[in-house]
Amino acid sequence: MRRLKNIIFITGVTAYLVFVLGFISDKEKLQHVTSVKINIADSTQNEFIHVAGIRSLLERQKFQLSGVSTASIDLEGIERSLVSRQIISEAEAYITEPGILHLDVKQKSPFVRVYNRMGQGYYLDDHGNIIPLSYNFSPYVLVVNGNISEPFPVTRTLNIFDVKHDSLPAAQKTIYDIYRLVTFIRDDKLWNSQIEQVYVNGRFEFELIPRVGSQVIELGGVENLREKFDNLKLLYVKGFNKIGWNQYQRISLKYKNQVVCTKNQ
Repeated sequence: MRRLKNIIFITGVTAYLVFVLGFISDKEKLQHVTSVKINIADSTQNEFIHVAGIRSLLERQKFQLSGVSTASIDLEGIERSLVSRQIISEAEAYITEPGILHLDVKQKSPFVRVYNRMGQGYYLDDHGNIIPLSYNFSPYVLVVNGNISEPFPVTRTLNIFDVKHDSLPAAQKTIYDIYRLVTFIRDDKLWNSQIEQVYVNGRFEFELIPRVGSQVIELGGVENLREKFDNLKLLYVKGFNKIGWNQYQRISLKYKNQVVCTKNQ
């Protein structure tokens, strides 16, 4: 008897849930989008894209948002469309009662600004994603320019590490060395505050422009970065603090275990 009662109870609960879910489903089909709320999570740090820009993008993609049935909204399509933009890293679209469509967006965050040999400019974030320049916003980040030729079109939405680069010639591998160098500088408190520009010369070697001091620092390649910057730090602490910061025109770190300084003429 008890077993029979349990079966009847479970059957009743199941029927009730089916009825409720069916009722909710029918209700959702009748529901319409009454408003759209767009939230850009990191808008106080980065201003590459604004709410109006997101609305305009979706309109150009023929997404009808307000006034349409919630059941007809292609939430996944909206998310794909937003993430296809070079500046957007994440997007989530969902609907809550009473018919409110929410769009939560997160922007990519640049950590270096690049100008290549063709005069094209763009940013990279710390994952290697390309971010286009903006007329509305210019973040304060390290600048790298000079003899830079990328093995990919910089106008596309891509990550530089999606391109096979191990066997590329030096002329096309520079952007990967830039990423390695800038990551090292960014992760060190002293050099992140002291180095404001990097120049790639005709030999694909790096020259650093410091924020304090008038000299050019010849880094060479990106091998032995820790050793080179430790030698430079010793020069700063034990040399420049005694003789001043503007005695030398050039400082070379290219040679192993050496710091070669050229005095001003």
